[in-house]
Amino acid sequence: MNIYLLRHGQTEENRKSSYYGNLDISLNSIGISQGNSAKAFFNDIKLDKVYISDKKRTREMTKLVLGQAEVEIIQDSRINETNFGDFEGKTYQEIKRLYPEECDCWQNNWMEFVPPRGESYIKLCERVKCFMEEIKKLECDNILLCTHSGVIRAIYCYVMNENIDLFWKFGCKNGDISIIKYEFGNLYIDSIIHNAQ
Repeated sequence: MNIYLLRHGQTEENRKSSYYGNLDISLNSIGISQGNSAKAFFNDIKLDKVYISDKKRTREMTKLVLGQAEVEIIQDSRINETNFGDFEGKTYQEIKRLYPEECDCWQNNWMEFVPPRGESYIKLCERVKCFMEEIKKLECDNILLCTHSGVIRAIYCYVMNENIDLFWKFGCKNGDISIIKYEFGNLYIDSIIHNAQ
């Protein structure tokens, strides 16, 4: 089985380098262009199922990629981005200024730290693991997950023996495409493609 990971295209919050996961933001013009570019990659791939988060940026990206293709689209909140709680929509500099103590805790224990009214990276990885365990049971040739950078990094960690220490060892730009293969009970990262715009 081929599991294609697609990060949604750019939004204005991405452009500003804000921390956001729960905010429901649309693609900007660059993001739309990245979606059109990704469409060319998927033109000749017959997708059996498509999974998206419950955010409109993944829905909009998927619509651009699929065009008129008839594919089952399943919305699953387990592949939502990390919820940054009160940090949502703020840059790191703003967070450091407004929440200095919390920011120190975040730096000292990034895995377990929970932003006010948010969630930890460990919680993100737990829900992504739950999702991936179900994906492995599918009888499909090609599936697409249109999701977010945190989720994609969590999937990489899951593939690498659930090692969350590797979370920040991967880049993941807007519009990037990765291919995870699941063969003979083994998951591996086949390729990571930068969808440059």
